[in-house]
Amino acid sequence: MRNLFLVFLTLLPSLAWAQRSNYPPEFDDARAEKYKTVGDVDLKLWVFEPADHQPTDKRAAIVFFFGGGWKAGSPAQFEQHCRYLASRGMVAITADYRVRSRHETLADRCVADGKSAIRWVRRNAKRLGIDPNRIVAGGGSAGGHVAACTAVIKSLDEPTEDNSISSVPNAMALFNPALVLSQYRDLDLDESKLADIATRTGVPAEQLSPIHQITTKIPPTIIFHGEADTTVPFSTAQAFTNAANNHNSHCKLNGFAGQAHGFFNYGRNGKPGENFRKTINQLDQFLVSLGYLTGDATIATTNSPNAHLRSDLNNSRIKFQRDKRGSVAFIGGSITEMDGYRPMVTEYLQQRFPETEFTFTAAGISSTCSTTGAFRLDHDVLSTNPDLFFVEFAVNDDQDASHNARDCVRGMEGILRHALRHNPQMDIVVTHFVNPGMLQKIQDGDEPISSAQHERVATHYGVATNYLARELADRIEGGTMTWKEFGGTHPKKPGNRLAADMVIDILDSAWSQPLADNAKPTTHSLPKPIDPNSYTHGRLVPIDQAKKINGWQIRQPDWKSLPGGKRERFTNQRLLCATQPGSTFTLDFTGTAVGAYVLAGPDAGILDFSIDDSPYQRIDLYHRFSKGLHYPRTVLFDADLKSGKHLLKVRLSEDHNEASGGTAARILQLVVNGPKSPD
Repeated sequence: MRNLFLVFLTLLPSLAWAQRSNYPPEFDDARAEKYKTVGDVDLKLWVFEPADHQPTDKRAAIVFFFGGGWKAGSPAQFEQHCRYLASRGMVAITADYRVRSRHETLADRCVADGKSAIRWVRRNAKRLGIDPNRIVAGGGSAGGHVAACTAVIKSLDEPTEDNSISSVPNAMALFNPALVLSQYRDLDLDESKLADIATRTGVPAEQLSPIHQITTKIPPTIIFHGEADTTVPFSTAQAFTNAANNHNSHCKLNGFAGQAHGFFNYGRNGKPGENFRKTINQLDQFLVSLGYLTGDATIATTNSPNAHLRSDLNNSRIKFQRDKRGSVAFIGGSITEMDGYRPMVTEYLQQRFPETEFTFTAAGISSTCSTTGAFRLDHDVLSTNPDLFFVEFAVNDDQDASHNARDCVRGMEGILRHALRHNPQMDIVVTHFVNPGMLQKIQDGDEPISSAQHERVATHYGVATNYLARELADRIEGGTMTWKEFGGTHPKKPGNRLAADMVIDILDSAWSQPLADNAKPTTHSLPKPIDPNSYTHGRLVPIDQAKKINGWQIRQPDWKSLPGGKRERFTNQRLLCATQPGSTFTLDFTGTAVGAYVLAGPDAGILDFSIDDSPYQRIDLYHRFSKGLHYPRTVLFDADLKSGKHLLKVRLSEDHNEASGGTAARILQLVVNGPKSPD
């Protein structure tokens, strides 16, 4: 069994939450109460009450303890948990306790304070309008440890307190809690880490290790834990759950596949993240099962585990519902261009908002990948100022462009970051469609490069995703759909219906509650880019900006005389064309990448190019699909230039791909990743 490195004491303070924590916290809608004084330190807790709360009530209550490795952290960590539970009818409390960075204390004092907080709430239950027999202890990580200890540690009671009042909660809600601090049975724990822990607990570590202190039935407990947690390993939560249930307890462990430490926190920019929604929804159901809450949860989650709602999508809803106007755009390849999932989603929006005047933009172009999408985004989509934006490129990044991970990231990040930079209030949903090869990878337990990287980018930007590829794999495994029924790479009606229904699942979940009268649009945050050279400033450059043209012509090709299929959307356009080897042009540009959006047919040639008078290199325009089609694709001459002004020189080569029948080049637009040149 692999070593379980118990490093939470050293790592937790450096986690994102601890870095963002504010101390002491300030809450406009909570009442501060002092629950304990130690020397010159007054310890407070903050009480969030239901709107209709009366002192004569006997409400269930929950007390949260923050994480931070017993070293740092803030009661503000559970602010939004408290607000939600108060809105559902509980008295929700977030408590302070002593930590090493502020009070030079060790973990035993954290536990002592936690017990004092539960005891204080129970002692003051009548004044607070709380049922003393329905008090929940909750917390995350080190705070989860403190909460667990209030139930299982029989010592560490303060001698100055009335210890006839129990500090044991009636239930527990623990988020990636530290539950094993010492060697335990068959868990293979790292001895050096255990030795380090022993110096930080204030008492022998086993005395503060919740799993070691389970000697009888514990209160009903729910644990939320990321299965990819390397800070507090998931297996420690499994061991605790088994130990508790072996003593006839009701302890439920909800594992979250692929999630790391702190996954449950509220989210960025004042908006609930996907896992906050999921864990708070599951906590709500747990509390309902205990009789501590009634009714249904008021925070929605999607029906499918493959539909990922990462923000509330309220900005577009405000436009549609309140302003009665809305702009909706779709970008992608042929799956978006065809009458598939796109018209189904537009029909849903029109039915949900029948009084809204919509503008729908269909910007799907067959065969194009996310690279082309990033460069045509400004022209084809952002010019319409969409409020709600749908993106689809996983299949074409895989089967058409054969992108590696870097190129998948650069294209998708270029689209999402550019869109959010253009309009920080834009709501976005990305769908990952599927082809046979991608499906087989998922069925083999692997992950397609394109959908995996697109999902990575969307997660980074808090963008909702419809992982249709996984959903189909799950349904095939479950026997509820076949690949044939789905309809193939270009889905038939059942496949498109599934795709649209998953998008609708996301939207219905986001918009499940009434829109507040005072709801205002909010700004989506822009984190640091994953790849600084992503195409976030991608743009099309008109072909008439080419200079020093020799042998090239801007004209409409004589398509009738050319072999190979043609798509109607391109046949009336004027292109920058050349067939004579040695034809040249130049382009002055500013940016980090430059290339050409071309039609590469059966006679596609090779372009030689030089940037800033560097030695000439070459790029083959011919694509494997060029044999029977004038195929639209974007070729990049260089995507890693130093930011600044550059000079591109292009020359049509006398060589050509052995499969090509000529040396032709037909350029729809030039492309640059950089700011527009001043007029």
